[in-house]
Amino acid sequence: MGQKRISSSQRRASVLAAAIRIFGSKGFAATTTADIAREAAVSQPYVVSLFGSKDALIRAAIEHALDRVVEVFEQTIDDDAPGDLAPRIGIAYLQLFKEQGLQLCLAHAFTAGTDPEIGPLARDGFLRVYRVLVNRGDLTPEQASQTLAAGMMANVILGLRLADDYDREPVIRELLSATYPSNVELLRTVTGAYDGVAPLQGGAGV
Repeated sequence: MGQKRISSSQRRASVLAAAIRIFGSKGFAATTTADIAREAAVSQPYVVSLFGSKDALIRAAIEHALDRVVEVFEQTIDDDAPGDLAPRIGIAYLQLFKEQGLQLCLAHAFTAGTDPEIGPLARDGFLRVYRVLVNRGDLTPEQASQTLAAGMMANVILGLRLADDYDREPVIRELLSATYPSNVELLRTVTGAYDGVAPLQGGAGV
């Protein structure tokens, strides 16, 4: 039996996943295409040949991350499971933490509102998620706002790795238990999915 051939779309998806992991870990400015190539186990020229530029790869990473949030929210809305939708959306969002770098990539995008390229893309994507909650999920604007706020809080907890010190710091236990009273263990479990993504060293580049 020979080795299974990998299609160009599969290679592109693999490089994009590697880019999301590294962008999430290191940020957009400090990440280089060489960093992404090492993570994806391909050459740096190959990364550029797939996406054209680092800026194009950043846009593709943000768009993919937003698509995944919308996809998961729509699946949760459509599954007709028992219970209120907002808590189920929250659980679905926490489950996305298992996709390394995805939420932190979005967090970087959402803090780049003044960037002429990233800002409009991030704003449109954020409002797209809001519209899914209100128009498709029939949440009130207040419920949608609270759901999004909980998600942003989850991003902060993940980015600061607060769950790592849950057993050692009473104030962290207090904060996480107050924020996610029914899902603390889930938050701790999915945060563990980031253990293999260590911050990279180096400066900004392309």
